[in-house]
Amino acid sequence: MKTAALLTTLSAVVFVPILGLALLIPLLTSGASNAPAGPIGTCASQQGGPAGAAGLTDSQLERAAMIFAVATETAVGAPGAVVGIATALQESDLGADPTAGIPNAGGDIGLFQMRTLIGWHADGTTIAENVTTLLDDRYQARVFFLGHTTLTGWHIPGLADIPNWHHLTLTTAAQKVQRSARPNAYARHEATARAIIATLLQHQPSATPACGMPTTGLECQTTPADVGSELGLTADAARVMRCVAAGWPQIRTIGGLRPGDPRDHGTGRAVDVMIPHWSTPAGAATGQEIAEWARTNATRLGVTYVIWQRRIWSVARTNQGWRNCSEGSCYDGPNPSSAHLNHVHISVNGTTNATALSNNGGDGAVVLPVAQGTYRITAGFGQTGTRWASIHTGLDFAAPTGTPIRAVTAGTVTYAQASGGPYGNLTTIRAADGTEVWYAHQSRINVRLGQAVAAGRVIGAVGATGNVTGPHLHLEVRINNHPTNPRTWLQQHNLNP
Repeated sequence: MKTAALLTTLSAVVFVPILGLALLIPLLTSGASNAPAGPIGTCASQQGGPAGAAGLTDSQLERAAMIFAVATETAVGAPGAVVGIATALQESDLGADPTAGIPNAGGDIGLFQMRTLIGWHADGTTIAENVTTLLDDRYQARVFFLGHTTLTGWHIPGLADIPNWHHLTLTTAAQKVQRSARPNAYARHEATARAIIATLLQHQPSATPACGMPTTGLECQTTPADVGSELGLTADAARVMRCVAAGWPQIRTIGGLRPGDPRDHGTGRAVDVMIPHWSTPAGAATGQEIAEWARTNATRLGVTYVIWQRRIWSVARTNQGWRNCSEGSCYDGPNPSSAHLNHVHISVNGTTNATALSNNGGDGAVVLPVAQGTYRITAGFGQTGTRWASIHTGLDFAAPTGTPIRAVTAGTVTYAQASGGPYGNLTTIRAADGTEVWYAHQSRINVRLGQAVAAGRVIGAVGATGNVTGPHLHLEVRINNHPTNPRTWLQQHNLNP
């Protein structure tokens, strides 16, 4: 298939709403084999379709777009979609292999070759029922990303269950889900998967600009304290720091205010994004993505200039694109730090969009536990009935199993495991003021005891464990160990569930 046909196909795809910035922005960078000398177009600046997708049919590309859509629904975003598409290419040629629709000797079938045997990837009482379920490509994609909990309680892990999966090479991440007899085969499809995702990001509707920046305006969560400090930063700089921390979870250090610095760092108008393994192709690719993201969204972020790998881009000379530092006003010598080889420098105006520094409509400290539009309230605080021993002590957010659950406020994890009682899989988080928030009935827990989490961080997924009649999140807010009305508490923080 030629590039023009690819673009025609992708333009017809219906995209789902983006649930979170955190995992949509970065493409998986582990295992990159090459890196240009400086920032190149990886977002809106890309023109034309991906050469790596040549030869794929419309049906294959439609399945790839579906995998991307499910990846955003399940909050693994573009990095997960790269893994998913490469895996589906290897397992079934993105559904084009005619034998994929027939169970093989091991009982595997479909887009990701999942097992039809009783008690595996579907819950039918016969293999025939499981075959019907597993021939649904969207179902298989969700299971690949979220895993599947069988009727006996055994959870077959999906990509989101693999610790630190976004730091692994594509082959390693895919193999931890698939357990293939050919564990090294996935890597050969990485370039094609990346090319498809790059084009999908570019050709989303204009309401959702390239690189995943949400239409509502840069409302990323507060920067985790172990990544960077917003102290002394202007609103623009704090926003850049927040969105980089949210969009690239592999970034562990972002520099901000430097008192005494004669330039932008001294006035809180710049951040330095330190790039892990910057001297490797994978590290260079990560830096390029961040630099190009800042350039592409310069107006909305208040960016004035970006420096990366001895090159500079500035608003004042935007028509000249990326310039070598020898032609600009940045250092061009051998020192890796001064030459911005190990970090991306982003300078900003100061307060271009000061009112945008909020968290999902709240007061900046508290967010809703599940994204707007993905839930309905099914039980309120204080209700009575046969479902509860006395009264209902929380607020129930009914949502499909696997829907991401976010920490409503920053704090420390005080419990994260199966409770063995009516709460099922339970996480509790204690805020700095002593308020404790309970998240019950989860299908998956993503955090560990003692871990510090920021408001908005995905801590698990909606499920139906414990005393339930269907999948939902039971949110409980406890002050001095006494349950209080979560709706009232959220409304006090400018949120109305």
